[in-house]
Amino acid sequence: MNIQTERLDNHIARLTVEIDAERLEKAKQTAARKLSGRVNIPGFRKGKAPYRILVNYVGEAAVIEEAVEVLGNDIYKEALEGSKVDPYGPGSLEDFKLIPNPTFIFTVPLQPEVHLGAYRDIRMEFSVPPVEDAAVDSALKALQNEHAVVEESARPVEVGNRVTVDIHSHFVGDPAEGQEGGKDGEEVLHQHDAQINLDPSDEPIAPGFIEALLGTNKDEEKEFQLTFPDDKQKYEEMAGRKVEFHVTVKKIENVTLPALNDDFAARITANEEKPLTLLELRMRTREELGQMAESRAKSAYAQRVLDKIVEGATVAFPEAMVEDQIEDMLEGLDRNLRQQGVTLKDYMQITKKTRQDLGKDYRETAINMLRRSLVLRQVLHEEGLEVTDTQINAEVERMLSAFGEQREMYRQFLTRPEMLSGMRNDLLQQQTLERIGAIARGEAPEKGAPVPADEPVASLEDSAPVVSENAPAASE
Repeated sequence: MNIQTERLDNHIARLTVEIDAERLEKAKQTAARKLSGRVNIPGFRKGKAPYRILVNYVGEAAVIEEAVEVLGNDIYKEALEGSKVDPYGPGSLEDFKLIPNPTFIFTVPLQPEVHLGAYRDIRMEFSVPPVEDAAVDSALKALQNEHAVVEESARPVEVGNRVTVDIHSHFVGDPAEGQEGGKDGEEVLHQHDAQINLDPSDEPIAPGFIEALLGTNKDEEKEFQLTFPDDKQKYEEMAGRKVEFHVTVKKIENVTLPALNDDFAARITANEEKPLTLLELRMRTREELGQMAESRAKSAYAQRVLDKIVEGATVAFPEAMVEDQIEDMLEGLDRNLRQQGVTLKDYMQITKKTRQDLGKDYRETAINMLRRSLVLRQVLHEEGLEVTDTQINAEVERMLSAFGEQREMYRQFLTRPEMLSGMRNDLLQQQTLERIGAIARGEAPEKGAPVPADEPVASLEDSAPVVSENAPAASE
């Protein structure tokens, strides 16, 4: 067997494999026996026709085609071992030639390759935004709402009510230059049984949403359009866009908030070692908000650092990997839609898009996600990060603590192999993001010993070619 390996620009390899004519002849004999059992030749029982009679009946090309099927997978596996290429997924038989010698030509998508730049030289400013008084006020208001007296109302919607609604909404018009989000008619918000407090000081969706619902009765539908303020930080892809809402009011409730005083603070902290005063509750709330702000700031900072690392990295992967990523994203979209009572098929009908159209929409995002995840995995490898069994056990106990007296009932579920594997991956990602944040702040320790790279995305056993029944005909 003679193997020639050619690396192509799109991160696939072409394997040209020349075999002995004798091996093909043996495969043709095997192929003839298989064909003989499938065809009726006058004067012979199935499977009993001599080789030459069968060839005359079905044709030489049919026998060769069957022989290619017989040999294809074995030749491919031997070629992979001999060429030392590292396949990402199944290869395919591109061509077969008889002259000058029997030759198989395979194409194989390769495992991704990542070359990081000088990522440890990256430095970026880091800061945590202060906790404003308004944020503390909002958190205490949320506590008041949790402990409010709620009773159903028969009156139309008015300010201060809590309403339960179904919301369907879509963009009106395509995005202008500089705007983000979907095209005209594409879905924005889709929620069932959403509970919304109609507090004018804190518009729940966008300015004008509360006003649009005022005067609506229970079980009544309301349609209206709102233009979101041009504030990308707050409204993200909806900033500056016009959106049409279809809202069904399913329940209207009067909400009576408890007074915000020392008695209230003592009541909601009564089970603690020492009940708090309102001032103490406010101070603790500020501290908790500060911790949350720091956590969010570090997370956002790590993502910015990752962007910088990706920018300086060289990343190569095959088209098959992009297609798999897009398929994963569409399956995720389907799962999310089903939680809201809609299927992906319904969504495609609403948006008048095919699965192929959605794939094109997701393509750029899929490529960016692949680049980021592959770079993150390479940093993990080069930094020598790993998760110990002790850390996994601690994570299990942390998660079980949320179940109180039922914790042992959930232990069996959380200690399943697939759950533990997911925890390990989550902890590794968390460690890696923390490390790149520390690197950019100039606080990172020295690299650890590189740990073995993650399992390849596809193993050798998964990489046999899909040789179709209509394999390429023998060519000269």
